[in-house]
Amino acid sequence: MATERCPVCDVPVKAANLARHLETKHPRDAKAAAARERLRKEAPRGAGRPPRVRFRLRPIHGVAVAVVAIVILAVFLVPRGPSTNASFSVDSCISDASVAYHIHPDLSILIQANRYPIPRNIGVTAGCVKPLHTHDSDYDPATQPATIHVESPVARSFTLGEFFHVWGQILRADQVLTYPNDGTNVVRMTVDGAPSTAFGSLVFADGQRIVITYGP
Repeated sequence: MATERCPVCDVPVKAANLARHLETKHPRDAKAAAARERLRKEAPRGAGRPPRVRFRLRPIHGVAVAVVAIVILAVFLVPRGPSTNASFSVDSCISDASVAYHIHPDLSILIQANRYPIPRNIGVTAGCVKPLHTHDSDYDPATQPATIHVESPVARSFTLGEFFHVWGQILRADQVLTYPNDGTNVVRMTVDGAPSTAFGSLVFADGQRIVITYGP
């Protein structure tokens, strides 16, 4: 290892350590200051700095970046259709932000020619609104048909039988609510004024007028 003598104290010092020796042992000496300046000028440019690490961008890296960019665009910018989540059912809870499908059929039930009051807030609790429900203010149960709200994030058909399921009541060809066919009185149904035998399998449509009657 090459050595140099200190110009101030004449002590042999490793050349690589001379500048530090001068600064620590002779910080105010004029000869030391001149020697430090000489060493600074003689040092190669960039000496004392950590070597730079250079990366070469290979074609495969460019492809990877492009793929990531496409995925990000697909996730955040491409319009999305209604969800088709298989776990969604009429017993699931919905939120206003998730609704992609919203229609309003009307339902009347007449028992012995008297209107049966279909309750408000069917399918609505403090912690959950189900996709088939009634509201608390858009009809009078005593005098008007119930407006059924079909609100869903899923693009699929909903049926009258599913509404009765949410309501917790019975609808079959031979019974509505607690009223079964008894030989004198029978269950009938019309949809938009036309007779129908679909009953629970009837698929809801917007503006549909459904009337279920029980009587002779």
